[in-house]
Amino acid sequence: MYSKSEKYYDDLYASLGKNYSKEAEKAHKLIQRHKRSKGKLLLDVACGTGAHAGPLSKYYKVEGLDLDSKMLSIARKKYPKIRFHQEDMTDFDIGRQFDVIVCLFSSIGYVRTKSRLRKAIKSMNHHLFPGGVLLVEPWFSSKQWKVGHNHMVTVNRLDLKITRISRGLRRGNISILEFHYLFGTPKGIEHFTEIHELGLFTQKEYMDAFKAAGLSVIHDAKGLDGRGLYIGRKPIK
Repeated sequence: MYSKSEKYYDDLYASLGKNYSKEAEKAHKLIQRHKRSKGKLLLDVACGTGAHAGPLSKYYKVEGLDLDSKMLSIARKKYPKIRFHQEDMTDFDIGRQFDVIVCLFSSIGYVRTKSRLRKAIKSMNHHLFPGGVLLVEPWFSSKQWKVGHNHMVTVNRLDLKITRISRGLRRGNISILEFHYLFGTPKGIEHFTEIHELGLFTQKEYMDAFKAAGLSVIHDAKGLDGRGLYIGRKPIK
């Protein structure tokens, strides 16, 4: 997914004003409202560079999980006290359960298909204690996705200049993000591209995936930053 841009990921989203700490605070309040288990073990699925895992560790004993080894390398350097696992979110088994599992910043879209969405939610549910809570922040739906939309992000520091332009495309129920990066550092200027493919799921498809896994689910239309949020609770046996 991320071929060369991992080391600049945090810089790009900082330039957009993304406030991970504020989002973690909102997530914590929602967790406390819905969680019925007594512990404080939290797993951040598709954790990337650990930008949510770090702030959440203020309240929970956090572990992270991601498929991208380079992202995990950054996360481990930033948060050496947090344990990180390299696993696929659609089919992982790390041998223990958690009171809270989160999958944020629309990372769930990378499962791409409805069958893999169900597998991912099932795998997360497998790792939840009874009474535990699962928070999933969705990607765009097919109605929300705009083909041909262009978006630009810039970073302007003395030692680093970045321009990233993205273009939205579509193939069936797969959204395609074509990223073009232009980097300027004291070592020179570099250009490269990345292609990201994410599934476009309806609200019903998300909720059906939760229910199929045995979770009760509600949809918070606003969520942490306007993208919405699915909140699943595992029944207490």
